Amino acid sequence: MKRVKPVRTASVVVRVFPEERDILRFNAGIQGMSMSDYIRQTCLGIRLRRTSEEKRRLRELARIGANINQLARWANTCKRAAEAVEVLAALANIERRIAEFASCASARKEPETEPC
Repeated sequence: MKRVKPVRTASVVVRVFPEERDILRFNAGIQGMSMSDYIRQTCLGIRLRRTSEEKRRLRELARIGANINQLARWANTCKRAAEAVEVLAALANIERRIAEFASCASARKEPETEPC
């Protein structure tokens, strides 16, 4: 027997500023959803799926964490002054990557900004 899919018949009207509508549309687009689905799932507390961009950023953050752990392990075992320059260079690289990551994440909050 064929199962009948329930149809949503009730509507809710919410007034927003045009800028807020643009933000909702932008965020829904990032999630690959319609505005209705995005608003419904967000308001009902349904957990949104991570986008491929978010997954990529989480992987990058994990790599940065692994680099920091390697440096901490090295600092606890090797204490040669000659290698300190290498550690400082690695830390500068990590700092740069974190700054790029943070600026990219904050840019995503603005609907006019292109995703990083």
